[in-house]
Order: sequence, then structure tokens, then C-alpha cells
Amino acid sequence: MDKLSGVNAIDAAEERYLRKLSPELQDAIRKQKEILVLPDWPETTHGVPNICLRSALFRVIRRGRREAVHKEIITSIAGLHIRYTGSLLDQGDFDVLAQAFHLQSRHRHMEKNFEEYLRFEIKSFLRSIGRQPGKSGREWLKDCFRRLIATVIEMDIETCHTRTNERLTYAGSLIDAFIYQESEQTYFLKLNPKLSVLFAAGMTKLHWHQRLCLQTSLAKWLHGFYASHKKPYSIKVVTLKHLCGSDCKRLADFRRSLRAAMDELVDVKAILDWQIDAQDKVHVQNPEENLLK
Repeated sequence: MDKLSGVNAIDAAEERYLRKLSPELQDAIRKQKEILVLPDWPETTHGVPNICLRSALFRVIRRGRREAVHKEIITSIAGLHIRYTGSLLDQGDFDVLAQAFHLQSRHRHMEKNFEEYLRFEIKSFLRSIGRQPGKSGREWLKDCFRRLIATVIEMDIETCHTRTNERLTYAGSLIDAFIYQESEQTYFLKLNPKLSVLFAAGMTKLHWHQRLCLQTSLAKWLHGFYASHKKPYSIKVVTLKHLCGSDCKRLADFRRSLRAAMDELVDVKAILDWQIDAQDKVHVQNPEENLLK
């Protein structure tokens, strides 16, 4: 089956499903078909799919070490299966995508807007992710959008918010397109509408101010990972190293960075306490109030 006939088959299947619904619901779904519709969450948090927090999709890598990969299997927790094609993504790219999700959620729920493109000023966007809005910041942001567009991500996921759990495969990019209006320093961004499938499979509301206070990429990755678990389980240091995609060569060096990153999480009150036991397993105590949904 060629690509066009495959798309037509999907469209036909969607139409058959829609015809089973009420006319009002059919109209609402068709209007939103090309728009990413996200759940609502508090202004102080940012909603992110768990699949982005429990894998090495957004890695802990140093500057200048961004290679391109083809159908690479991404390390993730049990139950997640991810293949990735494109330039490797890091925690800076994660910040950009999470902020775009946040604006998309606000845009739809507050303004009831059905426009395909999300509009925002570059200065406010960069400040929202803790970046300076100078020339280097503007170029960095454009590079992030380029990377997020030039990706193919294949994920096997299980939707957990339906009557019966269903196994699905998602394949696509994270961002469909962007338009940059230089005279107004404004972006028009189109997120992939199919990303709603990832949110349906499970999401976490990240405490955004806590994340902005963190200094290291490892601390930011750990912040998301532990926030996505209501009751963190003990996990070996070497497993965390693989899960976050760290490019540290020596486990001893990673362990040293891990200790400092865990202290960062305690400082911002993301976790209450932590320890590494004699079996080299990390134990974490989360605050009682957990933002996992």
C-alpha cells in the first residue's frame, strides 16, 4: 500500500467512526482534527506525556555532542518502545516542547481558538524557559524548532484512559511547522495534532518553577522522571545512567554528577530525601503532594 492510499484508508476509517456519533460531536471533532487538543492544567505546572519523562528521548548530553541517528532504539522503562530518527534531543529541546505544549493548552482553553498555528512572541517564550532573549537565544530557539520538526519518532504505547487498554503505535514528528516573522519577533507554531495520543497514554504535571531553578541537565531529567512516579521505586545507578542517555564514559563520574543533581532536587523541594545503598541502588522519597495524573 502506498502512502496516499494508506492515508485515505485512515481517513475512511475515521469517517466510519465519526458517523456513529451525534452530529454535534461530529462537527466538534472535525473542527479540531488538525489542531492539537490538550488537557487543561494549572498555570504553575506544565503537562508533559510520561513517555518523554521515562526515557532517553531528551538526553543528558554535553554541548557539541549532538549526533544524528537513524531508527535508534531509545532506552526507556519497561513497557515503552521507542525508535528515533533525527538529531539527538536534549533537555533544552524538552524545555521548548514543554513550553509549546503549555501555550497550546492555554491557547485552546482560555481563548477557545481553533486556529491551526499557535502564535507567541519570542522574548516572552525564551524568558518562560529561563533563557535570555538576545541574538544567541533567538538563534538557539530556531535551531530547537528545526530539530523538533526534523524528527521521526515511533512509539508503541498503551492508552490507559479508555474502558479497555489499547496498544497503539505512534509515528511522526513532534512539530509540524513554524513560521518566523522577523519584523515582529513572533513565531507561528503548528504542533503535531496526533500528539494527543501520547497524552492519552499518561501525563505528568511538572512544577515549572522548580525545573527553572535547577542548574544541571541531569537534575532536570531526574525532576521529570521522579515526578512521573507517584511512589518512586529503587533503581540502580547504572540503570539511571542508561535511562537518561548520559554521555558520561565512567560510571563513577556519573555517580558523582548524580549525587549533586539529587541535592539540587532536595534544594528546590522536588524530593524530600535520597540515598544510594550498598547495592548501588538509588532510593528517593517524594513529597506527599504529587502532580502525577
